[in-house]
Amino acid sequence: MKILFLQNIWREYFGVMHLGAALRAAGHQVFVRIEPTPDGVRRAVAEVRPRVVGFSFTHCEQQYALTAAAAVKRADPSIVTLAGGPHPSLHPELARRPEIDYLCRGEGEATIVELAARLERGAAADDLPNLAFGRDGALVANPVRPLLEELDELPLPWREGYYRYSFLRDNPVKYFFTGRGCPFHCSFCFNAAFANLYPNKARYVRHYGVNRVLMELHEVKAHWPMKLVRFEDDIFTLDKERLFAILDRYAREIRLPYLVYLRAGESEAVIRRLAETGCRTVLFGVETGDENRRNDLLDKRVSNRQIIETAELLRRYNLHFFTSNILALPGETWENALETVRLNQRIRVRDAWCSVFQPYAGLPVTERAIADGRLDRVDDAMVGFNTFADNALRNPDGRRIFNLHKFFYPLARWPWLEKIVLPLTRLPANRLFHYLFVVFYVYSYRQHTGVSWRRIAREGVHWFRQFLSTMGPEK
Repeated sequence: MKILFLQNIWREYFGVMHLGAALRAAGHQVFVRIEPTPDGVRRAVAEVRPRVVGFSFTHCEQQYALTAAAAVKRADPSIVTLAGGPHPSLHPELARRPEIDYLCRGEGEATIVELAARLERGAAADDLPNLAFGRDGALVANPVRPLLEELDELPLPWREGYYRYSFLRDNPVKYFFTGRGCPFHCSFCFNAAFANLYPNKARYVRHYGVNRVLMELHEVKAHWPMKLVRFEDDIFTLDKERLFAILDRYAREIRLPYLVYLRAGESEAVIRRLAETGCRTVLFGVETGDENRRNDLLDKRVSNRQIIETAELLRRYNLHFFTSNILALPGETWENALETVRLNQRIRVRDAWCSVFQPYAGLPVTERAIADGRLDRVDDAMVGFNTFADNALRNPDGRRIFNLHKFFYPLARWPWLEKIVLPLTRLPANRLFHYLFVVFYVYSYRQHTGVSWRRIAREGVHWFRQFLSTMGPEK
């Protein structure tokens, strides 16, 4: 059977790569196409002639997925459309949409293989675990099967579907996960809500074995360009014994710079080992400069002192670091937003990432915003596709905070710019601010990856187009 995955973002999706590997191991043909327009979607369907078309997506890609699914159905109503990924898992009401036949909640390797087998022999699939679907206007959501606890049973992610595209294949930065899940319960993150889907959620945090991690690294290094390894685990440093075993072998066998995510408050021993084994860049979350809001509203459980001490340690060991931050949180004032900028200034960041808060369905912080009267609902009509512009919260300071977001990087790095920039935030939102944001986004990427300026120019053109355009409803 032929299964086609469609998306509009030029990035390898690990969900798709794992589903593709599982399907191929079961004997199916799998295809990936990156097609941002309805015409492109129709061309892909005509070329592949699939039985199933899948979409794995987050909140901001919902409009694309629904529009593309509708284009698929117009091209061939017999094709089965399947939605999955973080947003559909926490917003299963999407299964009521006529353009979506099935929605898979949670990890989907076993479910999609079984669904393909049922469709291939013409059998009913409505009883499959993890599936949700609409029937006569009602939502049917089947129970979610237990988590796979031994990740080493999974085949290596299927990257070949993406590496048909030179833009992705030639990228010197390659992405890896060494496990799944996070033990913390930050209210703005999907992990806690995602874990609650499962009957064995106590085993939500799982890791690949050391040999499996090194096998995948060797496989990618041997077949495709790779100059920087980017470990995408939410917290790479959770299991210290396993971490040190991976890093010791990595330093001997892979010998490439790498990037990791960690949690503020990490020990000096871990940071020293990162520096000794070739780590180039460390990312950690600040989220907001207001410690009380970070720990009450966001349930982060990280103090300002931990953030300051972590930055000092990273600087001591000459590790480049960049912070992740969120503006326009529920109830945020202009003064709160400035606190976030100034905490970054205090730790002397040279690289910072900032996003505009989005009220993703199913998250505790979203439910709190609704309960506090800052948001009426989360439904399909309010889901946006530009997470760098604004959000749907009621906030009298919102417009000025959205402008501040566009200047977050230069303000965090160069405090002397405040006298020039802060007055500009009172102006109406405009494209110039957005263009400047993209410039600093690309410059930040250059800083923490070290890729060539030629690659940066290619990335810059791509992301400039990506930020300024998306697939909306077809006219």
